[in-house]
Amino acid sequence: MLHGENGRDGDFGEKPTKRNNKTIFSIVITAFLGLLNFSKLAVIAKLLFGLLKASKFAGTFISMGLTVVLYAQIYGWLFAVGFVAVIFVHEMGHYITSKKLGLDVSAPTFIPFLGAFIKMKSMPKSVREEAITAIGGPVAGAFITFVCLGLYYLMSNPYWAGLAYLSAFINLFNLLPFGSLDGGRISKAISPFIWLIGLVMALFLIWKLHAYILLIILFFGVYEVITMYRQKSVTTQYLSVAPSFRLKIGFSYLMLIAVLAFLMMYSLDISKTFTDSLHIR
Repeated sequence: MLHGENGRDGDFGEKPTKRNNKTIFSIVITAFLGLLNFSKLAVIAKLLFGLLKASKFAGTFISMGLTVVLYAQIYGWLFAVGFVAVIFVHEMGHYITSKKLGLDVSAPTFIPFLGAFIKMKSMPKSVREEAITAIGGPVAGAFITFVCLGLYYLMSNPYWAGLAYLSAFINLFNLLPFGSLDGGRISKAISPFIWLIGLVMALFLIWKLHAYILLIILFFGVYEVITMYRQKSVTTQYLSVAPSFRLKIGFSYLMLIAVLAFLMMYSLDISKTFTDSLHIR
């Protein structure tokens, strides 16, 4: 009886050993498979990073991501993504028109809380080319504003109306006819004297709306005016443009201002109507 119990004890002693061996074996296999999966993920991640590094838009995506993260801490993710996307479309308008003219430009780069820009590696040969590259941004901006309004009517979500207002406002602001703003580049092809109107408008916005970012625009704008005045012969040749183009770009500029102003007021009216309806309920 004792022997039998000892025998059983011996049996019971062997069974845990087998289980332990199986457990260890399964852990090793699981770890090995996990290592394989990790190595696959590492390879995929390395491949994606390599493609991103080789891409001309690597800096764009990285600076966009950083800008979204920073804006999201203050305004929330939904606003941050929409706001950055609107600016991206605007900058791609500049990028595409520049490429069509054969200009060597960089992909858009974002600067948090200041906006975005494309670097001109080869400068426009005339004010005509400069005006075309400048107007490409607001045209793309007007297009994405229409898209936002279309999404609002499809989804009945006030977020899209708000984003449409923001898009229209940003692009309309950029059409201010002074300095390095898009309006300054476009109006230079119509008549450089329009910058005087832009200067007055910029000073008014700084004083009335505290748009202090315009101080930077003013500084570089004044510097550009001084440079053009000092290089009169070069400036005269650069500003020379066919009257037909002057008429076309002038008409396009005014139409763009009118369309964006309408879209801004219309989308604001939609947002207010929605807000009022919530208060009534």
